[in-house]
Amino acid sequence: MKVMSSSALLKAARGAAGIASLAMVAGCASPPNNDRTDIREAGDGFPALNDNWHDGGRFVEPRNILRIREGQTKDQVRQLIGSPQFSEGFFGVREWNYVFNLYTGEEGGEYLTCQYQVDFDDDMALEDSSWRDVQCPELLVPTKVAEDETLVLSGDVLFDFDSDQLTLEGRRALERVAQSAKDKFTSPGMMIVGYTDRFGSAAYNQELSQSRSDSVADYLSTQGISRGDIRTAGRGEADPLVECPGARATPSVTECLRPNRRVEITIIDLAEG
Repeated sequence: MKVMSSSALLKAARGAAGIASLAMVAGCASPPNNDRTDIREAGDGFPALNDNWHDGGRFVEPRNILRIREGQTKDQVRQLIGSPQFSEGFFGVREWNYVFNLYTGEEGGEYLTCQYQVDFDDDMALEDSSWRDVQCPELLVPTKVAEDETLVLSGDVLFDFDSDQLTLEGRRALERVAQSAKDKFTSPGMMIVGYTDRFGSAAYNQELSQSRSDSVADYLSTQGISRGDIRTAGRGEADPLVECPGARATPSVTECLRPNRRVEITIIDLAEG
């Protein structure tokens, strides 16, 4: 019979203790507090809510979720929104699941518990993300607007920096806009106007704002809104909503100018014309 050395015995004992600790953590996890009744039934591609490793969802900075982008590595995702909250496995995992608490109004007030899923491709680069409930992305990017009013969407949310490529949450928001327009109007038409901040040349800002408004229109046309019923315009740095002192694009000035980087969508019913 082979006799184990004292060091080998110590390693084995530590391994057993580690396994036992994991089992205890998993066994002691209790379901989060959640009084909602609108969660879809299990089997929709999300794990059961009470299988997560925390007693309740984690409060997360909404802006970090909005920074989730296609092509990000697992480390980059973890830096933004933390580690997954379910037992996902160890090797070759292509799906991470989270439970987030998102405030419905003032921070510290009422909140909604939301399930969020991130999918990775064969190279373990972020491929897609999804929410279990439609109310959750609406908290991040509100799209509800009254009749005859203009919806203002942040350019920083819709697009990557200095780009006209729509983000994951940007596309998701436009899908809700299109559905709302089709629900409210017999024949919806839209006017889409893009804006930038004042940094950069006037010609460049004009071109970027126009290409962004065109990108929004093109995506809405894939969601059931006729492209012929959508007009677009780029206004560059015109019509600023805020004025911020500073001649250089420092982080504080850029943040101050955030409201100016926007896309405005006006929806009308062409059937009434």
